[in-house]
Amino acid sequence: MNQLIFDFAAHDYPSFDKFLGTENAELVYVLRYKHGQFIYVWGGQGAGKSHLLQAWIAQALEAGKNAVYIDAAVNPLTENALDADYLAIDQVEQLNNEEQTLLFAIFNRFRNSGRGFLLLGSEYTPQQLVIREDLRTRMAYCLVYEVKPLTDREKIDALVSMAAARQVTIDTEIFEYLLNHWRRDMDSLMQMLDTLDHYAVMMGKRITLPLLRQLLKQQETE
Repeated sequence: MNQLIFDFAAHDYPSFDKFLGTENAELVYVLRYKHGQFIYVWGGQGAGKSHLLQAWIAQALEAGKNAVYIDAAVNPLTENALDADYLAIDQVEQLNNEEQTLLFAIFNRFRNSGRGFLLLGSEYTPQQLVIREDLRTRMAYCLVYEVKPLTDREKIDALVSMAAARQVTIDTEIFEYLLNHWRRDMDSLMQMLDTLDHYAVMMGKRITLPLLRQLLKQQETE
């Protein structure tokens, strides 16, 4: 299980809607309250899909459900997934032929039993996936949503919220500088916030703009 899931569940991160912005309001509502049985989300790299899937699983874990997150690029999809109440599969395009057969079986079991919720994530739309045709027919069961990128203001708000959830005070100007001098996707920004937090602790200093500049300079030389 990805450690980030436990961080979300332990409230070290704010609720996942903070990472989706206003353009994804309908998707947030469906994931938090409607619980469609089969949902497929897609979007560009760094749009926040992984964090979305992980936070959805964390929400289920907090409710006492058997919830499993699988990054198909890292971990195999196994028959243990058949027993999940909530199952999130990230980078579904990475599933091999055997795993696609298992996902087909998962669709059937969940649908026939009326229990189990499945959330799939990919950079590609369902139509663009190179998958088995029988699995493609099951994909038609899914509600499909594009994860829209955040505005710069929403990215800063998300980072401020995450820092506050960790009880770390960081001036907004630091995040504004980060947006202009670092990679702009949310995955990279959140990783840099982790790195900056750990770096400040290691150096025994509070997080300031000069400290960030020092860290970025080190990152460039590595």
